[in-house]
Amino acid sequence: MKKKSAVFILVTFFITSCTTTVSDKVTSLDYASAESDIYVSAKKLEINLSDKIYFNFDKASLTSDSKELISEYINFAKNAKAIRLEGHCDERGTREYNLALGEKRAIEVKNYLIIKGVSSSKIKVISYGEEKPEKLRSDESSWKKNRRVEISLF
Repeated sequence: MKKKSAVFILVTFFITSCTTTVSDKVTSLDYASAESDIYVSAKKLEINLSDKIYFNFDKASLTSDSKELISEYINFAKNAKAIRLEGHCDERGTREYNLALGEKRAIEVKNYLIIKGVSSSKIKVISYGEEKPEKLRSDESSWKKNRRVEISLF
């Protein structure tokens, strides 16, 4: 009887010590550490260009249109103090998958900027996955708008 009680206690202890509470809720405070001082203290540069690079479903590769738009940013980006690239996804896929895909998209834009001569040291990449949709509806036109990288120059 003592052996069964000891096993029960050990199993109960193991199960309770291994459980954790997982929250899928993400707030802007969760990303506060992702913002460096330069973004807080510097004013965002206003440029008369679209600040969004759009992507195909489940893809992180740049289209020729995307490359043309990014190329228009090159001179501004070279003169900027800092560049923030925010990766976004539509709501399909798991939270973890979308965070990874958003990061891949932002890194793809970063790599293209670097190839064009922009210093990598001033480029900051962050992924919000599906957490900051541009459009809240669940249809193809909204999903297209949510699959993007937003470029901010400071």
